[in-house]
Amino acid sequence: MKAIVVGCGAVGTVLAVALSLGGAEVVVASRRASGCSQRMAEARGLGGSMVSVCDWTHLPKEVDVMVFATKAYDLPSAVNAAKDLGLRPRLAVSVQNGLGSLELIEEAFDSAAGMLIYFGSTGLSECSALYTGGRRVVAGCRRDCDEGALRELLDAIASAGLSPEKVSRDEFEGERWLKLATNAAINPLTLIAWSRNGEIVRDERLRALASALADEVGRVARGLGIRLPEDPVEAALRTASDTSANCSSSVQDVAAGKRTELRYINGAVWEASLKLNFRASLNLFAYLAGEAASEWLKGRRSPCEG
Repeated sequence: MKAIVVGCGAVGTVLAVALSLGGAEVVVASRRASGCSQRMAEARGLGGSMVSVCDWTHLPKEVDVMVFATKAYDLPSAVNAAKDLGLRPRLAVSVQNGLGSLELIEEAFDSAAGMLIYFGSTGLSECSALYTGGRRVVAGCRRDCDEGALRELLDAIASAGLSPEKVSRDEFEGERWLKLATNAAINPLTLIAWSRNGEIVRDERLRALASALADEVGRVARGLGIRLPEDPVEAALRTASDTSANCSSSVQDVAAGKRTELRYINGAVWEASLKLNFRASLNLFAYLAGEAASEWLKGRRSPCEG
């Protein structure tokens, strides 16, 4: 199997390494590269493997899988670049947090799937990350897609030690909203508290806030007719516990001086609630408070350092 991974940050690095260890030929798309070169991609705690790192103009036109592991706000430019260059993957995969990214990839490519990431990872540098635990990955398609390519992808990362699950079309939207509830509870609170994920379950105040946020996401999902596979509060608290040593992507982004994805997480929950007869006010507050906090926390030393 030949795979392109777009974005070699915390999540992209782990997936690139897992794919390569699982026998795939991996090409990393990098705007910093010139031509193509071989590089060791390393996910400490999982393994390392040689991958090709290429600029966009040197990417192979036809591949089995193209995994978009950019930030949600960078995805439109990455998708446009892929389309402009005539890249034709059998399957395009979104791994972004929140809502909107899978919809964009579904619109751009004939065959698209979503992948929900439950492992923890911290980006160190391009194609270098710290894998901090958790192995679950949930994948599925919301419409017709190349099921064979998806199976090859999941088999490869399973061979590297991750635990992928393929769910049906009917089940995937519920899984996606369950993951949304988890991110909506963990990301803004760890950002505001400037803490690792484990503080969500250790601190009674954060635990109560996280529970309320996740519960509100569940209410929105039910209002939209989406059935969650389990209680969103239990899922959020379990994930915080399972990834207790990890820093959320929002903390990592702000520590690196970057934007957060809260607009696509809590902000998206608020927007979805506008279709219903109640408003997800807690998620709106978490979105706005997190964005405000990010302005004065930007560039601060990460709580995961040292």
